[in-house]
Amino acid sequence: MKIGLFFTIFFILWIGPIIAGVIVAKKKNRSPHWFWLGIWPGIGLWVFIIMLILKPLEICESCNKTIPNEAKVCPYCGKETMLASKTTEEIKKRENKKIIITVFIVLLIIFILVAGIFIFVGMAFKNSEPFKHSIELIENNSEIMKYIGNDYKQTGMILGSINVSGNSTGNASIMYKIKGKNGISRIYVKAEKENGIWIYQKILFYKELGSTDVIDLLEEK
Repeated sequence: MKIGLFFTIFFILWIGPIIAGVIVAKKKNRSPHWFWLGIWPGIGLWVFIIMLILKPLEICESCNKTIPNEAKVCPYCGKETMLASKTTEEIKKRENKKIIITVFIVLLIIFILVAGIFIFVGMAFKNSEPFKHSIELIENNSEIMKYIGNDYKQTGMILGSINVSGNSTGNASIMYKIKGKNGISRIYVKAEKENGIWIYQKILFYKELGSTDVIDLLEEK
């Protein structure tokens, strides 16, 4: 994924909850002004979740003031609300429906947030020099390319860590999988960064998961 897509997804996860929250606030007859806090990334999501949890307010048809949604009589003008004509069972069904919708939306937001985090992490790994260098060595190795085929693809999550201090020092230890014509292979990369240059200690290609049939790409160079 390109860096532009990274920022697009980040922007959606940042601005999306604010827009959705304003819509929910208006439907619940609550003030959307709290969403100004959303200018700080992540805060808008929490305000949105709180807005989902809050009970909606109703508008009195007589005085146009906001009142609690469970009120059968307007506390301002004394007029009966629409709720006064509903039975206890109808009110209970109405509340249960709102709870189900709220839980579903919260779970959906959590899923999107977790998926976004995985995408960000995956993109950071794929844009790193150790990952790109290992792919370059794989594609320049005729034995490996004959084994995996030209239509190979990276599959699953990239595991491990990449730590960089400024632009001069750092370390990397990552493992990822490639799916080729003969099944799934595993690649392990270990490197240190000194004076802005990555020094590779291990780049190993395991033909099959769990096997000891390995190609040392550093020796093949």
